[in-house]
Amino acid sequence: MRALRGKKVLLGVTGGIAAYKAAYLARALARQGADVQAVMTRAAQQFVAPLTFEALTGRPCLTDDALFGGGAAVAHVALGRETDLFVIAPATANTIAKIANGFADNLLTNAVLASRAPVLVVPAMHTEMWTSQAVRENLRRLPRPRFTVMEPESGDLASGDTGPGRFPEPDDVVLEAAAAASPKDLAGRRVVVTGGPTRERIDAVRVVTNPSTGRMGIALARAAMMRGADVTLVLGPTELPPPRTLRVEEARGSLTTIRVVTAEEMLSALRPAVAGAHALLMSAAVADERPSRPEARKLHKHELPFRIEMEPNPDILMTLAPALEGKVALGFAAETDDMETSGRRKMADKGLALLFANPVGEGKGFGAASGEGILLRDDGTRREVEPMPKEDLADLLLDEVAARLG
Repeated sequence: MRALRGKKVLLGVTGGIAAYKAAYLARALARQGADVQAVMTRAAQQFVAPLTFEALTGRPCLTDDALFGGGAAVAHVALGRETDLFVIAPATANTIAKIANGFADNLLTNAVLASRAPVLVVPAMHTEMWTSQAVRENLRRLPRPRFTVMEPESGDLASGDTGPGRFPEPDDVVLEAAAAASPKDLAGRRVVVTGGPTRERIDAVRVVTNPSTGRMGIALARAAMMRGADVTLVLGPTELPPPRTLRVEEARGSLTTIRVVTAEEMLSALRPAVAGAHALLMSAAVADERPSRPEARKLHKHELPFRIEMEPNPDILMTLAPALEGKVALGFAAETDDMETSGRRKMADKGLALLFANPVGEGKGFGAASGEGILLRDDGTRREVEPMPKEDLADLLLDEVAARLG
C-alpha cells in the first residue's frame, strides 16, 4: 500500500497474551513497505522476546533500556520525531490509561507524548475489561483526530471465554494503519465507483460477459474510503470480495457496496448514486451489447441457435451525462492498439474530465495484479503510467481526482 511504503512505523507492543500476534503484524507491515521499529514494554517481554521482532523487522527492538541507559538521554524525543505513525498493538488497559492521562513511565509512552504523529490504538483484553467503564472513559479521553481506535473482534479469548476483546487479524490492522497514514484529501466527498464485468443472459445458464475481475474498482473504492470519502461501489459479478469497511470509531470514510449483474442493473443503481456525488470513477467493463431474446430456461444443446441476435446496451456514461455536470468523471478504456487516439475520442464523446487508457491481452489488463497505460486529461495533457500494482494505480488516479475536486 502506497500509504505505508517508506513510512517509519513504530509498533508498540504491550503486555497482553496477544503480544505474540504483534509479530505477525510486524511482518505484514514490513511486507507493505513500512520501515517498522518495534518498541516493547517490560510486560510485553514476558510474552515474547525482543529478538523475535528484531528478526522480523531487521532492526533492533527497543525497550526501556534505551530510555534509561546507554547514554541515550533523549531517545524518546528522537524516536517521536522520526516516527510517521504509531501502531500500539496490542494495547492493554494499562497502556491506554497511561496515554489517556498523560503518563510517561516507559519508552513507548514517552515517545507517544513527545510526538505529534498519528496513533492507531488496537486494544486487546478480556471482555469484562474491554467493556468496563474505566477503559471506555480512557478511550474517550484520547484526543481526536490524532488517535484512532480499532475495536477488537469478538471470538474465543485466552481465558476460554467468548466475547469482544480479541486481537484483530493482522491484515485488517494493516488496512487501518494505511487509513491512518493516508491523506484525508477526499474527506466530506461522495465518490461513486464501478467495478467488475456485467453478464448478459443468453438463457438460464449461459451468459455474454468479459474477463474483468473487478480488482481495479475494488482498489479504487478502498483507497477513496481510506482517504476520507463516502464511497458507493457498484460492483458487477466477481469472485473477489468487496473491501470491508473501516472499523475505527471515528468516521473517516464509509463504504456502501451494491451488487449488480447486468448493464441495465448497473445503470439503475448509478442513477440515484451519482445524484449527490462529487465524482464518478467508471472502471467497470460493461458489455456493449446483450442478447435481444434471452430465454428464461436452459436451452438444450440441440436448441442452441447458430447465431445470437444482439441489441445494444445503454451507454452508461452518455446516459448519465446530464447528471454528471459539475462532477469529476473518470473513465477507462481497455484497448489493444492506438490507446491514445481511442481514449481521446471516448473522452470527447462522453465529456470526461479524465480517462485511463490501458492495454489488454498478453497478461495485461483484465485479471492482472498490475496496471499500466496512459492517463489522459481534458486539457490535452497526458501522463505515461508505468506498470504498478493496481492498489498504487488507484492512489495515483485518486490524486488526479482530488486535485480536480480541490
